[in-house]
Amino acid sequence: ANVTYTEPVAKNAQVSMQYRFDMENQDITKTAYITGDDFNIAGLTPDASLSSYTDSRSTEHRVGPGFRWAKNRNSFIANVYYQHSTLDGLVKGENIKRDYDHVTYFMMGNIAFNPQNSIRIFVNSYTHNPDVRNLQDIYDVANAQYISKGNPNLKSSYNHRVNFHYIRSNIEKGRTFMWMFSGNITQDYIGQSIYYNKPVTIDGEEYNPLQYSTYENMNGSSSLRTHLSYGFPINPIKCNLNIMAGVSWTRTPSMINDELNITSNMGYDAMLSLGSNISENIDFTLSWGGAFNQANNSLSTQGKNEYFNHNVEASFKAVFLKGFTFTASANYTQYIGYTSDYNDSYTLCNAYIGHKLFKNQLGEIMFGVNDIFNQNKAFSRSTGSGFTQNSWNSVIGRYFIAQFNYNLRFFGKKGSKNLADYGISDGKAPQGMGPMGGPGGHR
Repeated sequence: ANVTYTEPVAKNAQVSMQYRFDMENQDITKTAYITGDDFNIAGLTPDASLSSYTDSRSTEHRVGPGFRWAKNRNSFIANVYYQHSTLDGLVKGENIKRDYDHVTYFMMGNIAFNPQNSIRIFVNSYTHNPDVRNLQDIYDVANAQYISKGNPNLKSSYNHRVNFHYIRSNIEKGRTFMWMFSGNITQDYIGQSIYYNKPVTIDGEEYNPLQYSTYENMNGSSSLRTHLSYGFPINPIKCNLNIMAGVSWTRTPSMINDELNITSNMGYDAMLSLGSNISENIDFTLSWGGAFNQANNSLSTQGKNEYFNHNVEASFKAVFLKGFTFTASANYTQYIGYTSDYNDSYTLCNAYIGHKLFKNQLGEIMFGVNDIFNQNKAFSRSTGSGFTQNSWNSVIGRYFIAQFNYNLRFFGKKGSKNLADYGISDGKAPQGMGPMGGPGGHR
């Protein structure tokens, strides 16, 4: 629920008072059975030491004043909030209740130098509260090789973030350039404290897990990212080309065997995308995207972990005479490891034949096959605090499908080329409206 009251204090300025209330309920049941070699659970009862039930409710009240100034296409907004949060939960019969109080802020400025060039800046803070599983002082031994335990002394993390956007657009030529920069610093980051090959005694029984972990508040978590994109039309082939490139850096702290470990990840990414603008009956897109990552753990003696992943995508749709359609797509994905020897790839191809339905052709029935060559692997690689992980997920392979689509849309009367129909005279927009009839829009 959100309530906002505003009051003008000058021709171009107003103040406000805002109140917001959020509530979230969460139930999590983990049931574990000890089975025989056949893995059959029929007739078995859950193992109480391995099973758990979590019931939690979190509420948040946020109230504070705000200020807004706007003139022409320039604006400035500032808000400050007092925030009170409550977490109330039950885990394995243990009651957990916590209260958190914070002051957060939000500021946004938009500077329009002219209709083609503008800068927008966001500065804000936000919090992240630990959940009941982070706080429970109970061992989780559902996987005896990876035992974990919560920390009832955890505090909320407090995040400061800044975002910068510069946009230059030339609508007459269809060209757009954008530069984005963002940075984030986290105080009291909720990180993992990991112990390898450490014996753990639970209810008089000794376990020897490969990894035992808990949670700690740590400082030093931060990230930076910058991104460039440029889009323009290629008129001879009636297509639009978008070029994008970016660099990102993250710093994540953790504790490993009571020693501070810093995971630094440097990433470089790029993408090319060619989209058709030929006609409403022919639509295709060709794209390539790739990312190169360098991950380093300060406690590791093996140096940087370098890997590269990229994918090529193509999609096509055509509408023929009498409403018959053909839709197809292909996606090739490859992961290459340089410091660890691995190279995995797969190709997904889909194809459909369909027919437009109804007088206005808003409906379509399609018959087709997904993953024609049955190659889907769903492989991924991720880097975290103190680890690098390869994952293979079980996925559905080739399957056949019948599909019906219907588009809900209504455009009303046809557009007019007469500016007077939009309340525009002598090439000037009415007060508060752009030449395209919307707020701040420009031809």
